[in-house]
Amino acid sequence: MNKLKMFINELCGTFTNEEQIKQELESGKQVHPKAKYINGICNEKITNLPDNFEGYFVIEESYYEQGNFKNILPHLFLFTLNENNDVVLTSYEIPNNISKEEFRNDNENLIMDYNELIVSSKFTPMVYKEENGVYEGKSVSHFNDVTEFTLKEKIEDGKMYVSEVFRKNGKITFGFIDPIIYQKIS
Repeated sequence: MNKLKMFINELCGTFTNEEQIKQELESGKQVHPKAKYINGICNEKITNLPDNFEGYFVIEESYYEQGNFKNILPHLFLFTLNENNDVVLTSYEIPNNISKEEFRNDNENLIMDYNELIVSSKFTPMVYKEENGVYEGKSVSHFNDVTEFTLKEKIEDGKMYVSEVFRKNGKITFGFIDPIIYQKIS
């Protein structure tokens, strides 16, 4: 099995941070939101893929809950291998005609046209380095002159460590330097 296929097997599935939340509550302070990721390959939902297409498009459904605040953040990512045999995450825009509520792995009616997909101009692709089955990546994106987004991920043994931080003029406006720790539940 090649490196990309092995990575995708680690990445796809349903993940929650229930164990992290339980430990935080036991220590007396919940720091992170309750979170869930559902990652699934969606190449079959994309028409006009080139023959012998070597990448995996993945829908990442992100669900966050803290107090009464609930948020859904779906993403469309393409995972490929670069010339150094490292996994690369490229972010794509969700097509304008699809709502974020409809952009789910379990939506059997979801269809996208490869020829209409647009690479995100804001997100700097992330390269994952692999060592002994552990994949780590970091991306720093500049959304505009004052807003910076830093994404760090580590994937190993059914766990994902995800740190997402937005900074405006150098000050953190949203996110967590200490990662949300997700465990694969299915």
